[in-house]
Amino acid sequence: MVFPTAPTRLGGIAAAVALAAVLAAWGLSHGEIFSPGDLHAGDSTPRVLGSVRSHAELAGRCGACHAAPWSAEGMSAGCVACHRDVGREVAARDTASVHGVLTAGDRCQGCHTDHAGPTAAITRVKGFDAAHGRLGFALDAHRRTSDGAPFACAACHEGGRFAFDDARCESCHREYQDRFVTTHVAAWGSDCRACHDGTDRFSRGAFAHDTTAFPLDGAHLRATCDGCHTGTRTLAGFRKAPVTCIGCHEKDDTHRGEMGTDCGSCHGTARWDDATFAHEAFPLDHGGEGRIACRTCHEDAANYKSYTCYNCHEHSRERVAAEHRGEVRRTNLDDCLACHRGGRGEGGGDSERRERRH
Repeated sequence: MVFPTAPTRLGGIAAAVALAAVLAAWGLSHGEIFSPGDLHAGDSTPRVLGSVRSHAELAGRCGACHAAPWSAEGMSAGCVACHRDVGREVAARDTASVHGVLTAGDRCQGCHTDHAGPTAAITRVKGFDAAHGRLGFALDAHRRTSDGAPFACAACHEGGRFAFDDARCESCHREYQDRFVTTHVAAWGSDCRACHDGTDRFSRGAFAHDTTAFPLDGAHLRATCDGCHTGTRTLAGFRKAPVTCIGCHEKDDTHRGEMGTDCGSCHGTARWDDATFAHEAFPLDHGGEGRIACRTCHEDAANYKSYTCYNCHEHSRERVAAEHRGEVRRTNLDDCLACHRGGRGEGGGDSERRERRH
């Protein structure tokens, strides 16, 4: 078989005729011969952008949106030439806007398409849910409605626009859990998104408090959220909750701060009154009777620095005064520990003064 090494004259003529026909068709149809479909006819309340009210008015003016094949300019440049507000959001990376948040905000075709007809949706949102979290609210907990149907954009974004009315959270949830919403709003307020970001961290069963700086155990397991997070209205407010005993229980401190702020050195979380204390200065088994109750010596539970020895020893104030007659070194004979440190008298003796009541 022999292949021609150069185009024949007839082939050249045919190519020229075909090219001329294409150019003629393009000119007569104003370019629409290459259009994959009709353009979008605009919203019900159109606005004028780039001297037109809708893409449909650009039919035949392909260059208004499509850059020439030999141009280094992308199609998105034509978009922002008309949609200047979007261009400003993208350039500023405005986090309060959809286009400013999306990292691909300068590639309009990623979400928007046309030539599907005058009434077809111009925004393509299929697969967009993965990016929704970057707008401040993830869709993790909003895959299906309460009746099991898949969520549609219109379930939250009404009126065909993507602005969001914060009251929509409350109105939607009241449809199937009205009692819970009433209680919840009373405790935490109506600004749902101040705490909820769509990841369902708070409402998927019991909140995993051990993932925070204050794991709950003992009696704290029975505490209510608003019992500790009183007046909290934001996620930042939850994080500012105190994580020390004194941070929550200072108003309940019967010691009035005299025992310091390390409550855990004596108290556990099972019971507040089940306290243990390393009574190093004075042995709790003093006198051989075993561990004695705090109130035996410390009558004033609000001031553990005060004490008395009269509740246990057989001597009275009168007898003690008689026994110490002539000992002018001490004027306050109620302060036994000044001389009897650890239950012993000065010099380590004084056993008579450690006798117990029988």
